[in-house]
Amino acid sequence: MLQQTLKNFFGYDQFREGQEAVISSIVSGHSSAAIFPTGSGKSLCYQVSALHLSDLTLVVSPLLALIQDQLAFLQEKNIPAAKIDSSMSVDEVRSTMAKVRNGEIKILMISVERLKNERFRRFIKEVPISLLVIDEAHCISEWGHNFRPDYLKLPQYQQELNIKQALLLTATATPAVINDMQSKFAIAPNDIV
Repeated sequence: MLQQTLKNFFGYDQFREGQEAVISSIVSGHSSAAIFPTGSGKSLCYQVSALHLSDLTLVVSPLLALIQDQLAFLQEKNIPAAKIDSSMSVDEVRSTMAKVRNGEIKILMISVERLKNERFRRFIKEVPISLLVIDEAHCISEWGHNFRPDYLKLPQYQQELNIKQALLLTATATPAVINDMQSKFAIAPNDIV
């Protein structure tokens, strides 16, 4: 089933090391963390998972350029994905929110700061979300070298928005950061790849 999705949507014959373990963990209902080197396919872990989950996958990323690249990739693969960011007009944001509300969007990408917006939180609270994806997840730890205060609120937002599962992605995680990620998001040790 996962192999079929990989082939049909992404055109790959096989998963890279670690990807299938992470995706299997997510589609069986667990939270997970993928700590893979840069360029080794962390994004594919949420992209394949999203196609097997019933509701929205919400992706939090620290970089607008990264969001733009991933969005272009997903749209090229005909996967219904969208973003909400500061470069968009009010009408574009409204239009995207309507599509999300109607279930037309499978993957929504935002910056972590978007969650500070009360109107956005009220809106997203009413949308069923299967998975919260945190890109550059080492930022959720005070021990992460890229410490961003808004990242520290993500466990609280996950609870507030009633999102059952999280997928943490990073290339940079010391043992202290891994412990932090694991405890803040209740990830079982075998679900850290």
